[in-house]
Amino acid sequence: MKIKRFTGRNMREAMAKVRAELSDQAVILESRRLADGVEVVAAVDYDETLPQQSLRQAMEDERDWIPAASAEPEPLPRRSSAAPVATDPDLSLLRQEIGEVKALMQSQFAGLSWSREKVQQPQRAALFRAMLGLGLEPALARELCGSGDSVAEVEQAKRAVLQALARKLPVLPQEPLIDTSEGQQVLALVGPTGVGKTTTIAKLAARYASRHGTRDIALVSTDHYRIGAQEQLFHYGRLLGVPVQTARDGNELQQLLERLSDRKLVLIDTAGMGPRDRLLANQLSLLRPLAGKLRSYLVLPGSSSAGDCDHIVAQFRATPLAGCILTKLDEATRIGAALSASVRHQLALAWVCDGQRVPEDICAARADDLVRRACELARLLPQSSDEELLASDYVSAMNPPSHRFGGAHVAV
Repeated sequence: MKIKRFTGRNMREAMAKVRAELSDQAVILESRRLADGVEVVAAVDYDETLPQQSLRQAMEDERDWIPAASAEPEPLPRRSSAAPVATDPDLSLLRQEIGEVKALMQSQFAGLSWSREKVQQPQRAALFRAMLGLGLEPALARELCGSGDSVAEVEQAKRAVLQALARKLPVLPQEPLIDTSEGQQVLALVGPTGVGKTTTIAKLAARYASRHGTRDIALVSTDHYRIGAQEQLFHYGRLLGVPVQTARDGNELQQLLERLSDRKLVLIDTAGMGPRDRLLANQLSLLRPLAGKLRSYLVLPGSSSAGDCDHIVAQFRATPLAGCILTKLDEATRIGAALSASVRHQLALAWVCDGQRVPEDICAARADDLVRRACELARLLPQSSDEELLASDYVSAMNPPSHRFGGAHVAV
């Protein structure tokens, strides 16, 4: 058995030396990070009953994360028989070390890609940084940056990118409460607990009453889970002079809507359920049979993270959604994640809420106002420029998930 130690500025260089001197059949025994690169211990004629990671397998791990467009060495030949699975307790340690090497290589690749972008496309890199500062998802930020390529001046390019974002945001062309010519409107608000559905119901009722009076409004609650939930809606009903009804199941809700057929606006307050709550399906099942008679709007807090927004939308799309209401904008430090979710899922924005006052703190959604709000938050609370995080986001944007950020359209 021949064992030798190799060093290189990165893992690719070190493995190239291993291949050149010990052949493709070499086995990596150990790898570690150095101050100025990496160190690899490799061997040939190694006892395969011991824990091992072949050079071929290491190179395959490397190709797992390198994009297809980047240069790769020629693929190594496959062995006819798979390496035996070792039972030695050191196997877990070896796997951990291989994982650390892979993470190191990913970090190095991200840093190199981001550095190359800053040198070759400095304006696009600056725009990408600015869009991430709004809280947008990396894939959407990278896609939008192409809108500024034809503009030479950075500030003008940034305005072009922001205009492209406004065009992508799906917004209802007309506020539903304005048009009373279509007859009765039945609106149901769905969403997780604590997002402000009941308060938003009161705001919508007061907004309608300010234009058309309270005679044609009715409120309905299906929330029988939270203590005091119905009392809050009854309190708003008394303040507005609007009747409040309750429904425990789908049949009761359907019968109630038939009795309220003379009301031009019926607002339904549903129970707040977490996206993982097992009772969520039961609550949404109340609305699904009535999809042709009512329109459901998802209440989404503007302060949510990208992951939370995605999970909320995915869970509540079990019932057809006519649009989305952004709440708690007054508590948000960034609203880019909510805007990204609206674009990706093509969920039309109907209203935005930025406070607790009824009915002052609600207005119809406007794409340019939301983009302006996102920019103001970024100026008031700028994020620190973490180059390592920027590099990671840039590389992740090169290989986004299977969805694409499409053009704006209105959900119906």
